[in-house]
Amino acid sequence: MASDTIDKVREAEKNAEEAEKTAVAEADRIVAKAGDDAVKIKTDLTCKAKEKADAMFKEASSRGDSLMADATLEADKDVEALRSSVSAKEGDAIKFILNDLI
Repeated sequence: MASDTIDKVREAEKNAEEAEKTAVAEADRIVAKAGDDAVKIKTDLTCKAKEKADAMFKEASSRGDSLMADATLEADKDVEALRSSVSAKEGDAIKFILNDLI
């Protein structure tokens, strides 16, 4: 009877050791998978962030180009208006100078 008890204790200890080894192996596998998943998630998030930043940069660049084109058109209109004003006043200036000389 004592022998049966000792055998059962040894078998229980053996089963416990195997369960512990299995648990450690499973824990190692879970940790490794979690690490791999974390790397994949980080890579995916980095890629998405880069894509979003690139899209935002392109949009900002496009807006900047559009604003520059609008500003250039407006400046061209202002220059043309000044030229017209100068041309219109050129005759008056010539008359004024000639009147002063005469």
